[in-house]
Amino acid sequence: MLAAALLLAACDGDSGGDGTEATAPPVRLEDLCVNSQCGERTVLLDIPGAENLIFSPAGRLFVSSGSGVFEIHKNADGSFRADSISPESCGYTGLAIRGEYLYSSCGDGRFWAARLDAAPRLHLIHTMSGMCIANGTALGADGRIYVVDEPLNVCVPDPKIKRLTIDPADPMKVVNEEVFVQGSPLGLLSLGIGNVLRFPNGLQADGSRFYGTDGGSIFSVDLLADGSAGAVTPILFEVDVHDDLGIAGDGLLLANFLTGRITLISKAGEILQATAPGTFTFPSSVRLGRPPMFESTDILVTETGVLVDQSLPLDHLSLFRRKAR
Repeated sequence: MLAAALLLAACDGDSGGDGTEATAPPVRLEDLCVNSQCGERTVLLDIPGAENLIFSPAGRLFVSSGSGVFEIHKNADGSFRADSISPESCGYTGLAIRGEYLYSSCGDGRFWAARLDAAPRLHLIHTMSGMCIANGTALGADGRIYVVDEPLNVCVPDPKIKRLTIDPADPMKVVNEEVFVQGSPLGLLSLGIGNVLRFPNGLQADGSRFYGTDGGSIFSVDLLADGSAGAVTPILFEVDVHDDLGIAGDGLLLANFLTGRITLISKAGEILQATAPGTFTFPSSVRLGRPPMFESTDILVTETGVLVDQSLPLDHLSLFRRKAR
């Protein structure tokens, strides 16, 4: 009975569709500027510990950070402001939108939700078990929420991707929690590319395929028809550390945390464009813009700055846009 209800929920408008931001404006890779010759960075806001960002289908922008989750608004004079929607600080990380609800993970495993009404407010709805650092979060094609467990903390390393089932009758309730992809703690001994999760961090869904980051590796994994996970398939390796990533039409945008740049690659792993190293201060997530606040070829980037000191003026929400001609 539950399986049938979940199938119906995944097919109706409340599930958020097929795991992609389906109403995003179409974009061609050749129209994007992701290099320092054609584009430039502008800081929009200072947000301590800025971590992740997501647009709703209507173009509302939300940013997670160590200091809370914020909705970003554009003022009449063209400036931007960040309004908190969280009741407390807890190291918010990944974000996902399912229908009319925003979901946010905290590094400590707490899982929050808010209805996207005129004044959303996050409420604690679940605490995930056995999480080292709950991080990248994405809506799957089955209407369930997928959360990466990153093993970089004082804990027993257990890299994995968890799956949370939302109650079809109550979007503010989690009815099941399970492991979708199990990584290998032994893989932590090797930095090389391979078909096992070692340091998973970011996660995005494109239809029934997930794309994720794993240290210097970018991987894909399919959600199979029976609900199980396909093979973890590496598609790119760089001598770098990647944080979260974004879907960009037929490509992917990467936040190159260590080298301070963003990169555009094809879904087959070909590097197409990249900004100069040091363009950003430890970028943590990257997404294409959305109207009405942004153009569909704009690129929004969170910069988390120095992880151990959020008092430094290095934590931003930034815009990367083609230079005026």
